[in-house]
Amino acid sequence: MRLNDTTDVALRVMIYAASVSERRFTIDQIVDAYGVPRSTVMKVVNALTRGGFLTAQRGRAGGLHIAAPPQKIGVGAIVRHMETDFGIVECMRSGNACTITRCCRLISPLTDARNAFLATLDKYSVADIAIAPAEFGLPPA
Repeated sequence: MRLNDTTDVALRVMIYAASVSERRFTIDQIVDAYGVPRSTVMKVVNALTRGGFLTAQRGRAGGLHIAAPPQKIGVGAIVRHMETDFGIVECMRSGNACTITRCCRLISPLTDARNAFLATLDKYSVADIAIAPAEFGLPPA
């Protein structure tokens, strides 16, 4: 299974958010930390804010902040929020046109695999994947 690029960036944004702890951070800091296009970071941050994973404050003293303690935010929840399609093969997607779907024996193992993948991610929180601020060249939180 492969996650889309926006999910990858979302997880990295959340790692950064957990690493800076109580400090606010900006989109530009994320761009600098990861070298990801600003437009991508803006799209991801908007999705994370809509999903309740980040809070945003406008204005001079504004910025982004993790919305809950990192140990309360599940990696699986972020992935489910960011991924738009968990249809691994055609028969698991809308518009399925596979001619053997009704008798196919592959659907069940692939569904089990997808569920196991998500169940594994559910075992981890953002706190589990956070790294030290020094890894980003920041002073300790």
